[in-house]
Amino acid sequence: MAAGVWSGAAAEPWTLERALEYARVNNPDVRLAQHRLSAARAGLSQANAAFLPRLQFQSSYMRTDNPMQVFGSILNQRAFSASLDFNDVPDVDNLNAKGVATVPLYAGGRNAAGRAAAKARQTAAGHATDAVRQEVAFEVTRAFHTVLKTRQFIQATEAGVRAFEGNLAIARKRFDAGTLLKADVLDVEVRLGQAREDLVRARNASALAERALRNLLGIEAGEFIVADTAPAPAAPQSVDYAGRPELAAAEQQRRAAEAEARRARGGYLPNVHVFGSLDYDYGWKYDDGGRSYTAGAMLQWDLWDGSLTRARVREAQANLDAACEAQRRLRLAIDLEAEHARISLREAQERLAVTESVVAHASESVELTRSRFEQGLALSTQLIDAETALVAARVRRAEAESNQGIAVAALRKALGLPQLDPAPPR
Repeated sequence: MAAGVWSGAAAEPWTLERALEYARVNNPDVRLAQHRLSAARAGLSQANAAFLPRLQFQSSYMRTDNPMQVFGSILNQRAFSASLDFNDVPDVDNLNAKGVATVPLYAGGRNAAGRAAAKARQTAAGHATDAVRQEVAFEVTRAFHTVLKTRQFIQATEAGVRAFEGNLAIARKRFDAGTLLKADVLDVEVRLGQAREDLVRARNASALAERALRNLLGIEAGEFIVADTAPAPAAPQSVDYAGRPELAAAEQQRRAAEAEARRARGGYLPNVHVFGSLDYDYGWKYDDGGRSYTAGAMLQWDLWDGSLTRARVREAQANLDAACEAQRRLRLAIDLEAEHARISLREAQERLAVTESVVAHASESVELTRSRFEQGLALSTQLIDAETALVAARVRRAEAESNQGIAVAALRKALGLPQLDPAPPR
């Protein structure tokens, strides 16, 4: 199946469990995080390569009459003869093929520090990928609850439209009987038109909510049907957010900065490596060739580099200090996020309890007002107000139910927990 195109069974609806599992792999942000993780792994492979020997093949061809190069080429080709006139050397050609091996022995700890930094960055990228997955899971859960909320909005507005249609029939019957003014009938018709307008907006909002969920899943084409219910995981009682992958990623970033500081300080120390090469030189002037080898060791120590190493050390130390401050800022931000999520959940639970009673009271008020309106004991404006209050109460209850589910999801995300409780083993 091509990425971003869903071609599964059209009749199978998307449940929240299925959406979370699909988004874990196919969400664009998750895919980007995976690519960054792959890049970090490649960086670690590059750092490990600094400890391994380096083999090179080199080849060159030249033709010259420079006396020093002519003499050297003839010697390398093993073609020297005593008849060579050093004051009148001929032009010669030389084809050189060389194999070179270099083995690092000591680099002032820079290679080890570079490997430690790359390893920490790879681990940080892994934790960052987990953090992206958790963020995406929360967004999918919030989008799913938003879809369910808009559907309840549609149900509430449809019920309002049906109620006003019934009320309009009653109003017209009373108008025909001469017990109701034309203005009252028109008021009910106007409110019915507004209810139908609200229904159009609710349906459009539902379509946009489903589109947002589809985009989060990374689905570009195909039929998309969302289930009508969502599981209700328990609200966590813990206040510990130590499991947040962002904290683990920040700690690894700090370790990487420490390693980079050690690597920069290694610039004050010497480099030692051994090397060896095998050469073969051949020339068509004398139609001869010869082999040679070179082996040795080299120590290189920068005694003065224009304060370059000192500047690199200062830069690395500043980056380390910044990483420590970023880690501290992240802890404060997550603590605030967790506290905000707990307060939002408590507010959502209280609102849900209040809205349930409000809907019950508004329903009873509508029944009484409609009965009195049929009997000519209530004004049309009273009936309109009662019906409008009932629709608004149903909308607020739907919003409260959605907000409670989203608040639980936000708290689970703030504490670094999965959005759904793991299924019990079979």
